[in-house]
Amino acid sequence: MVNMKIFPSRVVILSMLMLFIGKANLTIVLDQNGYTNIVVAISENVPQPADGGTALINDLKALLTETSAILFQATGNRVYLKNIDILLPPAWTSSTALLTSKLSYQLADIRLTNEPASGSLPYTLHSGKCGVNGNFITLPPEYLEDIADNLKVQAKGLVQQWAQFRYGVFEEHGYPNDKLLPYFYRHPNGYDAVTSSNDTEIKGSLATLSGGNCVVNANGIISDQGNCRFVPTATEQTATTSLMSFHWLDTVIKFSEVGKHDRRPPHRQNRLCNSKSSGEVMANSPDFNNVIPNPNQNTAPVFRLLKNLMLPVVYVAMDTSSPANPNNTNQQAQNLLKRGVRNLFYTVSIYPETLAAYSTFENIDSGPEGSYLKEELPPRRIGDEYDNLISKIDNFVVSQTVLSRDVSAVIRDGEARLRQYKDTGGSILYLVTSTDSVTNDTVIETDLAERLMQNNIKLIVVETGLGTGKSLPRFSVLSQGSYYFIPTWDTPFFTPINNEVDAICRNGLKTQRRIITSRKNSITTSMPWSGSFSIDETVGTNTTVALSLPKEGIFTITLTNPNGDVVNLPNEPEVTNWNYPDSTVRVIWKKLADDTVKGRWSYQVVYDTTSCSACQPQPEIHLQIGSSIRSATSPALPKFQPWVSLTTSSGFVDLSEHPAVIQTRFEYANNNLGGLIVTAEIVLNSIVKASIPLFDTGLIDPDISKDGIYSGTFYPDANGNYKVNFYAVHSASAKEGGRLLSPDQNSYCCGSSLPTSTLNYFQFTAREAIAFEVRNVGTGTFPQDYLPMVSDIRASTYGIDQNLVYAELKWSVPSNTISQVVRYSENYEQLLDSFEGASQATVVYGSITEIEAGTAIAVYVSTPYTKGKSVYFVVETTAKNNQKTRSHIVWSEANPPEYPFTTPSPTTEAASTTPQTSTSSTTSATTSITEVTSTSAPIITSTMDSSIGMSTTEISTTSDVSVSVTSSSPTSTDPLTSTSDTSSTASTASSTTASTASTSTISSSTSASTTTTISTTTASTTTASTTTASTTTASTTTTPITTISTSSPPTSTESTASTAFSTTDSTSESSSPTEETTDSTSIIPPTEPPSGLTPAEIGYIVGGVVGGLVVIGAITGGIMFYKKKHGEGGGSLPPSTSNGRNGASGAPSERAEYSNTPYPPSTSYKSSTTPANANNGRQVERVEPAVQYDDNVGITFEDDDTCMTAM
Repeated sequence: MVNMKIFPSRVVILSMLMLFIGKANLTIVLDQNGYTNIVVAISENVPQPADGGTALINDLKALLTETSAILFQATGNRVYLKNIDILLPPAWTSSTALLTSKLSYQLADIRLTNEPASGSLPYTLHSGKCGVNGNFITLPPEYLEDIADNLKVQAKGLVQQWAQFRYGVFEEHGYPNDKLLPYFYRHPNGYDAVTSSNDTEIKGSLATLSGGNCVVNANGIISDQGNCRFVPTATEQTATTSLMSFHWLDTVIKFSEVGKHDRRPPHRQNRLCNSKSSGEVMANSPDFNNVIPNPNQNTAPVFRLLKNLMLPVVYVAMDTSSPANPNNTNQQAQNLLKRGVRNLFYTVSIYPETLAAYSTFENIDSGPEGSYLKEELPPRRIGDEYDNLISKIDNFVVSQTVLSRDVSAVIRDGEARLRQYKDTGGSILYLVTSTDSVTNDTVIETDLAERLMQNNIKLIVVETGLGTGKSLPRFSVLSQGSYYFIPTWDTPFFTPINNEVDAICRNGLKTQRRIITSRKNSITTSMPWSGSFSIDETVGTNTTVALSLPKEGIFTITLTNPNGDVVNLPNEPEVTNWNYPDSTVRVIWKKLADDTVKGRWSYQVVYDTTSCSACQPQPEIHLQIGSSIRSATSPALPKFQPWVSLTTSSGFVDLSEHPAVIQTRFEYANNNLGGLIVTAEIVLNSIVKASIPLFDTGLIDPDISKDGIYSGTFYPDANGNYKVNFYAVHSASAKEGGRLLSPDQNSYCCGSSLPTSTLNYFQFTAREAIAFEVRNVGTGTFPQDYLPMVSDIRASTYGIDQNLVYAELKWSVPSNTISQVVRYSENYEQLLDSFEGASQATVVYGSITEIEAGTAIAVYVSTPYTKGKSVYFVVETTAKNNQKTRSHIVWSEANPPEYPFTTPSPTTEAASTTPQTSTSSTTSATTSITEVTSTSAPIITSTMDSSIGMSTTEISTTSDVSVSVTSSSPTSTDPLTSTSDTSSTASTASSTTASTASTSTISSSTSASTTTTISTTTASTTTASTTTASTTTASTTTTPITTISTSSPPTSTESTASTAFSTTDSTSESSSPTEETTDSTSIIPPTEPPSGLTPAEIGYIVGGVVGGLVVIGAITGGIMFYKKKHGEGGGSLPPSTSNGRNGASGAPSERAEYSNTPYPPSTSYKSSTTPANANNGRQVERVEPAVQYDDNVGITFEDDDTCMTAM
């Protein structure tokens, strides 16, 4: 139960703010204790099952009903899901679904989709800010499989997603192989513990992915963490929290609570919510203002089954001014016109749910938006209004005296009325007019063309007159519209036009054109305007370059294609805006040849005033470049999806509660586009107030994951209605891929990375793409949770030198930062609760003065050291309003080794190291590190230390090998990272850390003595092969470390540290012989999943028994496999002395008893002789069927009786 605070009554003013992307998200309303207007939509990518979807819908209802009951219990009988609309895809057939035109998949709160990014796992598109509601929940259909057997567990998982979506909390667990959000973290007492939040110990054990023994040394350090999982027992559990962590356990029924929440583990909730429990954050949600518990409440939701056919609104606008061609004024011509429009409505009436509207116009325009079009019949269902529409057409009369009309005002007003239908099917603006229109400068052509495309409005122009008009054919090209012309009205003329409308109603509106770039800039005669734009494989026809300029002066634009060739294009006749003679805006536009060359183009605009005495010295010009889909067989254009976080239960951003989180994503090839540079330009009253980079690194607040969702935070300084311009371009230098992103690895949902798509040369511009209102800008102070904070702090220790502890800290600078300092304390509670009173650490190397958002900081700091005590660190940042906040904590272990500090050299590729001695009470071996330049060295093996990217070497033999070093090209200074291990013993716990110029892969095999060749390449990946004479227990007292040194200039410098330090966020690297590096140049050979299983289905392998089912794969937030229990009884875990799978031959179990206590050490083990990268720790290489016992967990994947659910 969450201990909710009762707040004074909060007045909420609902604002029906109309966004350019549609209506504000005001769907969910808390009515007394129940949430109403919840929309759950099924995607078009989910095929209709053979039974019509009956079973799927029933399973969905069962899941939501159980979710409502669990949510009610978890919130202390306060809130539940009251009314839920289930929206079917347009293509599904249903005799019971009600039809609607107001809801759509794009506006749904929960979206059932076969989106591959998350595999079989639900996830929430989160705001990234603590306490700020998210965008929507994605729910895969696989989550509903075998719902009858696993209903409660899966409902708990959905409650976790609801809490993220509605209350702005985060998961309280880590992810395997995730260095920022690790599954295991190094406890301050020096052992590895599970990242979780629970009010008491969770009993359990350790098991590898294949069911064998996890290797744990005498200090409680887990080797090969990517292959190891914590297995909660199925019985004797007493923990009741947290649903954001081990939610599948029967006893876990509540969110984490104040005073019972461990504030140190590096999960997202601690990192992003200032170490507050999820229950504490939820208690401050306005949803719980004055909500009184009602234990007798019936929590079963009321369901409605709906379907939106996604039909476009057909909006007809007819010109009542006198036709330009006198032949069209006679009755016969007018009858032909009326017949053509009547046929249009008859065609549309085949789709009775279509909304149709009718308006007229002439030449009277009072100026304000919406005043020109006279709407005689607003959008209504044509099945109900067909006769009224026909009557309107029959009574249509043109004026005999009014001789002109303003088509720009017609399109302006039509766009304003139709933008609300963008996400519910779009609109067709059917414009019937005459030539020789008189148009005022109420709107610029290029601006209006962009708005039509952004709001899914298809313009169809039907024009008659003495000659083809100039502005409307041009505007139709710029806005992806259609243009039809005939001198005099004729019935056959309307046939292809109405056929186009019929095709759109039948197939839906499809985006066919994209604005590549749209920029405004000043220019002078001495400073031409130069820039570039990109054409990708999806576009390349009707590519236009349009310049809006002052009437005076000579402007010349030169284009250069990706091959370096200057492209000479004939100038279209220069015209004024909308051909209005008195306009002060001139339009120059060029059309490139179809099948425009793909790649990066460049342009230059030159300004010449020699022939003009009244030319402006520095005029502003507007450049717009657009392009249409390359061919009918080209991939669909990426879908642009912007979003702004509105305050819960409000239609605006309440700045007294939180800043504005701005996000966007581009859906392409069933994923989000990655590798983009995205900027949001915030405009108030036509003035650019801020230009904010939107990040997708998973490292910079508020971006929480590298997943193709680009995020940033805006802190307004004034109330008002803001508009946002978005600019995106694919960056060849953007870091692609990353951990967990390879298709042959498991995609754990959703750690600090998810798979994304790539579209080379993609570029996109959307001006005024979204609007939002800001209220309650007051003192400019925010709750600490909403300030920009460091969210990715990582650390490694260097050692102790003269009673000072030295540590290396790394982080990314958050937005809106003006200064930053490092603070420390031996009392972590002080740092968490009153960090400003803590002492500052001394920066001994590097700088923290750089404050540009996204800058990577790497420094060494020192602090006084007290023997036997850990030192805790935070990064304090000061925002532009002078408020301060802090990062999450990192710490050193209590007894780091003595190690004299030497300033890292910026001129060598490996930091110099000096002798070091490390002792430990748990080992008989003592190791020292010395820098060597000779070719003689004892054989060493490497495992990963908890420091960032550092390699820990353990002595395995006293044999010598020869080492030769070669370099063929400049290398980076990424730290040495090992991916293989030879043997070690429980009595050998001392280790040393090496730093080299490149990422190295070390593999071991049995031999006598060999020569090791280390070569560096442009990929900065060095592979070292080491052969050993034998596997022995280390007894040597010293060993040198080989340092690679080349003459090539370094790109950065990394220095190594002792293995005694641990961080809260990099322990997934700890002692892992099969870890991969985080550098994008790391070479990861492909591995194959087990037969019959996809990588996403392999999941997190742990065990337990839930509801009579053997849990053979589970993790908080991950995939869970269930195997129907063999034998009788409820089942239990194997005895602590037995593995239950006969894992290592004759070896005792390495299973611990609790989730956050030290694990007992294992016996000596021997690593595999397979190549180092053969298994990267993220998926099972092979899985063998297990012998099943009545009360033992068998880790197997047999298709006949294995079922799966996602956590």
